[in-house]
Amino acid sequence: MRTQIHDNPIDHGRACSLSHGTWRRVGAKLACAGACALMAGQLLLPSVALAADWVNVGGTQYDAGTAAGDEAGTWSWDGADDMKLNGYDGGSIGAKGNLTIGVTGTNTVTADAGQSAIAVKNGNLAITGDGTLNATAQNDVITAIGDGRTGGDVTISGVSVNATASGAAENVAGIRATAGSVTIDKGADVKIEAKSAEGSWRPMEVICGIHADNIPNRHAAQEGEQEESDSAYEHGGDVTVDGASLSIKTGDASWASMCINTFGIKKNTLMKIVNGADVTLSAGSAASLSAGISARSQDGAVWMLVEKSNLTSRSLSAASGIDADRNQSFGIMAEANTRFETPRIQIFKSKIEASGATAGIYAINRNVVNTTMYHAAMIDLRGNATITIPMDGAVRDVKKDVDTGQWPSSQSGQVIGVAGSSTISDIVGSAEVAHDVVIDFGDGQEPDPTPDPEPAPEPDPMPNPEQKPDLKPVDKDAKTTKTVTTKTAAGAKNASGALAATGDSAAMAAAALGIAGASVIGAGFVASKRRNR
Repeated sequence: MRTQIHDNPIDHGRACSLSHGTWRRVGAKLACAGACALMAGQLLLPSVALAADWVNVGGTQYDAGTAAGDEAGTWSWDGADDMKLNGYDGGSIGAKGNLTIGVTGTNTVTADAGQSAIAVKNGNLAITGDGTLNATAQNDVITAIGDGRTGGDVTISGVSVNATASGAAENVAGIRATAGSVTIDKGADVKIEAKSAEGSWRPMEVICGIHADNIPNRHAAQEGEQEESDSAYEHGGDVTVDGASLSIKTGDASWASMCINTFGIKKNTLMKIVNGADVTLSAGSAASLSAGISARSQDGAVWMLVEKSNLTSRSLSAASGIDADRNQSFGIMAEANTRFETPRIQIFKSKIEASGATAGIYAINRNVVNTTMYHAAMIDLRGNATITIPMDGAVRDVKKDVDTGQWPSSQSGQVIGVAGSSTISDIVGSAEVAHDVVIDFGDGQEPDPTPDPEPAPEPDPMPNPEQKPDLKPVDKDAKTTKTVTTKTAAGAKNASGALAATGDSAAMAAAALGIAGASVIGAGFVASKRRNR
């Protein structure tokens, strides 16, 4: 069943599950509400992200245009897009439209059953400041919902956030961006625990620490329950950790447990861990997929950049007694489905520890079986990056045709394994695949100690002529593309137009990408992308 988010209060049981992609044995169980087709002309129309129409604090709604707050001064709202918390200890906070929450001191938000701790619909959520926010809910603890063109972004800057998803729902998420992206930056310290509730009437099916996609809620676009065709939505599905600290632990699940889970349909997706970020991920066991990082795109490329940062990403062994082909476990996994791009995991001057029962680090590009292989996904080590575990470690090629079963495919990519020159045909159970991987770097005096044999400049590490330049991690000094306006400690508030302009710019750039990408997508994939929820 699909549930709709109501205006007041924000009360829902949405899943952190996804619309299925090319890996349908996992994707079928991760099916989320689909999205109806958008006209090409609509993709080009500018949309304006507005300040909040209303906020709901502890079950009481306050409409826009009039400032509100409590007598003790633990919370206040300017009647537009600006809220302050200072010693707040109470129920859920919700809004319709953009909302920036400035946090001072220690604050606690505890949601009732079926509610998020902090949620916005049809807008972006920004949490800023120098205080601490403790948020607890059964599911979707901190969440934003967009329409596929604007809104849906969750940004956490500077502040300390402790988000706890207690479970007791079919699908559990700590931070969720529906048709949006997640950015953690400017020294923020974020800790997420997504649990599998004890004594629940049924086990948690899917557990995510952070989930971001580009798929609007079904009811945001269309009324009724009829099946709709796949469509391209241009915004969402990216995750950035920039100069910040992130720690995630997810519990065991009956189907999938993932610390960071991203997904895009007909869109290139980007994950960045950059500028001294410190990320620690520990995923629980699951019958189908356990992953510290699972980044996927259906009809699009997946790009992952870890630059001058520390990343530890571990997944527990998959549950016993299940077919190994269905029982996957990765430290870092990037799965793309693109004909013209080169998906890749790029690591530059960073310390990486990754472990999984299937593979520590794995990148794959999939396409229809018995056709010409797409560009192989790459694991790109730069800046004196060295595999220290296993001792004789190397980046190995993977090529495989899967011509049996319900969803045949061709697969071409790379995996970290032991030294060897042959191509690995199947990573499952292979002695040549490394389950525990450590990547370190030397003194790093030069990013590329060995010059390219050709005199041409260094190639774009993630080439994509159609991608907006500021989304490509080619400039090693470039900052995260997400810009969030924050308030000063003195309380000077931002104009709502600043947030609106940010959302519009990102949406328009993504619209161009979506239209260009859609023109080259083969009709052969359409039938295989139906939801089977």
